[in-house]
Amino acid sequence: HIIQFISERGMASAHVPPRCRLALARPRDTPGLRARTSPAASRDAPRVRSRRAVVMATPASSSDAKTDEENDKASFAIEVERKYDASSVSVETLRETVESLGGVTKGSVTFTDVYYDTPDAALAAKDTWLRARDGAWEIKVPLQGDERRSGGERSVFREVEGAGPCLRELNTALGANPEDGSSDAGTDDEAALAAAMTALGVVPFAEFTTRRAKFELDGASVDVDAASFGHAVCEVEVLCAYASQVPDAEAKVAYVAQRLGLTPLTDSGGKLETYIRRNCPTHVRVLVEAGYLKPEPARAPASKCAGG
Repeated sequence: HIIQFISERGMASAHVPPRCRLALARPRDTPGLRARTSPAASRDAPRVRSRRAVVMATPASSSDAKTDEENDKASFAIEVERKYDASSVSVETLRETVESLGGVTKGSVTFTDVYYDTPDAALAAKDTWLRARDGAWEIKVPLQGDERRSGGERSVFREVEGAGPCLRELNTALGANPEDGSSDAGTDDEAALAAAMTALGVVPFAEFTTRRAKFELDGASVDVDAASFGHAVCEVEVLCAYASQVPDAEAKVAYVAQRLGLTPLTDSGGKLETYIRRNCPTHVRVLVEAGYLKPEPARAPASKCAGG
């Protein structure tokens, strides 16, 4: 039901709901929208181009005139998200429920994610997740002092977008000077990020395509994802600008999920966690040792005879 519905709904126009006091801005090195980079290009070389606006978290009292340095510091939002069982409700039923409660259907999109790390999973060990989504760079960084279960599916992250800000976060996560490799005025942030990734040994470790049905209810995004490796999940997400807003955002996520009758995930995880468990033994080991992932329960050995 999920894949069929998403295929039939078609592509939706890009839209960012006013979930917090957020403003839209292009990266300063991007004069306009850029062409989409193919998954193969993203996999083989980390030099890709951003094709979307950056969500900038701004204080309600901020002025329109900001320096480039101030914009760089603000080029993130805090993502508060929880994942739910997509098998407990059909997409069509969810659409009817959302609209009956005053929400809206946003259409559907398809995108490809490529995740990057060192061969020994040094970023995962810091619960830090660098990806290119259809060529747009993003890195998810845990909030300081927030010790929650993760595996890339943690419920609260600081979400940083754009090649330049991602470079600084990458350097910080791997113990380098945050400004190492930063581009000078007039040069390409993405070229600098590509060079740094090569120097630090950061390479692709996961790639998959997702078909997403998009809804909005009570200021929260509600997405149903069907991944190309055969896993589906429902996500409820609220973005906020400051850590002090996280409790209210978490309460809104829970409230919207309750209104929709969604069931929290138990045995299965989100897309990336499931992909990692199936395909990335080094990452599983590192994440379990760090306490970000729960070990998989021991399975009883299969019987070797028909009667036993």
